[in-house]
Amino acid sequence: MKIRRTLRLAIPILILLASGLACNFPSGGTPTPSGPELLKTFAAETIQANGIQSTVTPGGSISTDSPLPSPTPTTKPPTTPSATSQPGECDLAGFEKDVTIPDNTTLSAGEQFTKTWRLRNDGTCSWNSSYAIVFDRGDAMGGPASSTLTTTAVAPGETIDVSVVMIAPESPGTYQGYWKLRNPAGQVFGLGDEKDKDFWVKIKVGPESGIRYDFNIQAKNATWAGSGGGSAVEVAFGGPDDNPDGVAKLKNDFRLENGKTSGWALVNGPKKTDDGRITGTFPVYTIQDRDHFKAKMGFTNNCDGGKVLFQFSIKEGDTITKLGEWSKSCDGGLIFADVGLSSYADRDVQFVLDVYADGSPVNDLVVWGSARIEREG
Repeated sequence: MKIRRTLRLAIPILILLASGLACNFPSGGTPTPSGPELLKTFAAETIQANGIQSTVTPGGSISTDSPLPSPTPTTKPPTTPSATSQPGECDLAGFEKDVTIPDNTTLSAGEQFTKTWRLRNDGTCSWNSSYAIVFDRGDAMGGPASSTLTTTAVAPGETIDVSVVMIAPESPGTYQGYWKLRNPAGQVFGLGDEKDKDFWVKIKVGPESGIRYDFNIQAKNATWAGSGGGSAVEVAFGGPDDNPDGVAKLKNDFRLENGKTSGWALVNGPKKTDDGRITGTFPVYTIQDRDHFKAKMGFTNNCDGGKVLFQFSIKEGDTITKLGEWSKSCDGGLIFADVGLSSYADRDVQFVLDVYADGSPVNDLVVWGSARIEREG
């Protein structure tokens, strides 16, 4: 065949070419394959270049085994999420409303008050006792540098009322204090998505008219005692009208000696003995300029024969100073008292109310109507 004849001619030519090439390389070292060996080498290299593992066997034949293993790709280690929460995830807070002391509330100088905010947990972490409310800037007004935010868990989405006790400054003016939160890691954060907004309290301090101290409200906190007949006893507040040791209570919707119906009022009765007495010593109050003691005094109905002496005093330490005294009999009228206190401004005092039986204590049940400390404008 023509093809066989061509192959017979090509083989000698390849041998001659291989011999000629061998003459062009320096001798020494490992012999350069020639002739059939060169063809075997060329074939082996060609096979390996195509990804086939080849070996040359002792008989000079070429055998092919399995393909070469593919290169092992370099695999990056998996990224481990950071343990630190990203902004806007764990610690986020929102503002709901001012529960107490709305902005620009006017308070008296030195007045203690409790500011309460309602906050919302907008983050993914529950708030617990390791969280705190912290003063950020402005006017602290006697508030703490920090205090525990909550004693119970506040889950995401829940709200909490947060309170701080403060004291209004002594000088007139507008005061504002700014607050934030702090997480267990000591990081301070505010409100909003950027965690940079404060929540605040804003008050005004200055001259103000109105009721500053209500004796009806404070009466349950007063100390009451009945005396006379050579002895003195403590009187429980709110007892019966006929308590022989004395009467101290609040009553509502009862008739006065003038026939009119009274609202809530402080009712007293002296100890049931001749010239007996009932005394109430009230909690401490700091008197301010333009403060006045005001009240209307009289008997309850069915007071025939009743006769008493009303006294209003202030107590400083062990010293009691009488500032007003009014004698009253059951005559169908009321006494209106107005005692100026400006000369005692800036002094811490306890108010003392006394009712004495003038002679026999029969029908001596009396009322301090609308008793109060009022600051005049």
